[in-house]
Amino acid sequence: MEIPMAYFSKDGIFPLGDYDFIETHPTKDEYPEVVDLGITVDADKLHDEFVSMRKPTKDHYYLQMSKKFTLDKEKVMKNFEDLGFLTDNYGGYDMKRAGEYTTQVMEQLPVELFRKHYTLAEPGWESKLHSDHDIFDTHGFRLVIPVNVDAHIKYEHNHYRLQKGKMYFWNIVRKHAGWNPLDQQRIIIMAQMNSDDLINNGTILDPINIL
Repeated sequence: MEIPMAYFSKDGIFPLGDYDFIETHPTKDEYPEVVDLGITVDADKLHDEFVSMRKPTKDHYYLQMSKKFTLDKEKVMKNFEDLGFLTDNYGGYDMKRAGEYTTQVMEQLPVELFRKHYTLAEPGWESKLHSDHDIFDTHGFRLVIPVNVDAHIKYEHNHYRLQKGKMYFWNIVRKHAGWNPLDQQRIIIMAQMNSDDLINNGTILDPINIL
C-alpha cells in the first residue's frame, strides 16, 4: 500500500529529528529552485580524495542513518525504495573520512554544514518527483557540489544542469527529481546549510531545454 506523503510532511522523507542538526534561521518564506552560490572548487581534487578515502562497503548512507529515524524505519525505507533511492544504481557514503582538501572546502564556508555525504548515481538513474520536506527551519538548505561530472535536476516545469566543481543550492521543498542522463557515474557532495546567506548573495540559475 502506498504511504501518503503527509506521513513525512513534518519530519521530512529523511526523518532524523535533532540528530546531526544545527539550528537554522531562514530569512524568507520562498526560495528559487536552484541558485549558483558563486563558489568554485577543484573538482578533480575532490574526486581524487573520494576515490582514495572510500572503503568498499555495503552500508548505504541511508541505511547507516536509519537507526536514528524518528518515524517507523520500515515505512521510511519503503518510501526511499519507491522514490528510487534504495536501488542498485544509487548509493550514498558519509563524509566522516573526507580528505584534507575536501574538509578544508567544507569548513571554510561562511555557513555551518550538517548531514554531509556523497551520493553516487549510475547512468540512467532517475528518482520520482518528490519533496524532501515542507520547511527550511527544521531541515536547513541543501548544498550540492558536482564532483566528477555535471549534475542534472528536474522540477515540475524546469530542468537544470549544474557544472562540475561549482556550489549550488537545490530547493528540495519544491517537487523535484534527481536524474543522471549521462553515460558515466555521477558523484556529488550533499550537505545542509544552517543559513541562507550564500543563497541570498548567489545568482538564480536559468533552466535549460530538456534534452
